Amino acid sequence: MHTLLHATPQLLPQLLSLFAGTAGAERHSVLYVDLSGAGAPCPLGNAQTLDPESALRHLRDGSSWAALLYAPDASPELCAWLMRVRHEASSASAALLVLLDSNAANAAAALRAGADVALPRHSTPELLKAQLARLRERVAPPPLGTLVLGPRMLLQAPTRQLWIDGQPRTLQPQPFRLLWTLAAAAGRVVGTGTLRVALDVPARARDEALHTAVGRLRRLLRAHAQEARLQTVHGSGYRWEPAADTEA
Repeated sequence: MHTLLHATPQLLPQLLSLFAGTAGAERHSVLYVDLSGAGAPCPLGNAQTLDPESALRHLRDGSSWAALLYAPDASPELCAWLMRVRHEASSASAALLVLLDSNAANAAAALRAGADVALPRHSTPELLKAQLARLRERVAPPPLGTLVLGPRMLLQAPTRQLWIDGQPRTLQPQPFRLLWTLAAAAGRVVGTGTLRVALDVPARARDEALHTAVGRLRRLLRAHAQEARLQTVHGSGYRWEPAADTEA
């Protein structure tokens, strides 16, 4: 659902309280696009600043899941860029947050063109992080519950524990999200773009960052003779081989 937040400074504390639980989310793969022509700095410390065409390519190839844009108003250039993202199947689900100088009518125009959220330019970084965290849950839903990976093999979301033969092992967040994303799609190829988003790999990072994460997960699985189930599909992505018998 699109959100219009053309807020006064007096309302910002109330808005922040709505998202207090998610304000610490990482934003490494968020892109920043300045359409003002004035070289306005990015309000988020480690977002990647790009020109509009480069940002569009990152959203299309899946190396980034979100873009933060600044424009003085809902200019034709801004609206055209938003519509280009939405009309491409490979980028249609990207999260788009727009910062504007002008009034609510311009914010509404940006939302109609495809933005998810429109905020005043001087919104605090905390508010921006909270909104991006909320949008990220739509793009990469957080793991919930338990996955049965095979006989006597379970993966639990609340504790990030991998249980094998009754023995638990707590996984670090990155290998946990990688294993969960692959196992939730067991038997199907998961593209590198999807995995980069799940792991929040920075848009500036090459695919070697993902390959390194896969290698670490393979080493972890090797200790339990399960590494063969994590398969590389060259040119496409990775696949988790379902167990012949998935009863717990």
